[in-house]
Amino acid sequence: MIDRNKGLKYSFEQRDGYVVVHLVGDLNMFSAPELRTQLVAKLDSGVLKFIINLTELTFVDSSGIGILVSFVSLTKKKTDSKVILCGLNQQIRNIFEVTRLISVFNVLDTIEDASAQLKH
Repeated sequence: MIDRNKGLKYSFEQRDGYVVVHLVGDLNMFSAPELRTQLVAKLDSGVLKFIINLTELTFVDSSGIGILVSFVSLTKKKTDSKVILCGLNQQIRNIFEVTRLISVFNVLDTIEDASAQLKH
């Protein structure tokens, strides 16, 4: 059963030309809508490039995956936008591979790899 109280903590780190979104905890049906609202607000404010750091994400359900998919789709409508996921642990990587969503996302191992790709 999903623990409503465990939830998700997230922070936005502004870097030169992009934002790193750090996710900690559980991205589930309770926490996903608020995260989506915050991501869309950043996009609407003019941020076009995002690294979503999943290093400390411990759980993701279909609602969480849905938010990530919809956000990537939304950013593709904006010129010069890009979303990179990084830091997937093996459990979360398996979910993305089994659902065949790994090909939908640009996935890199580390924030450093993602930063380097955004700078090109």
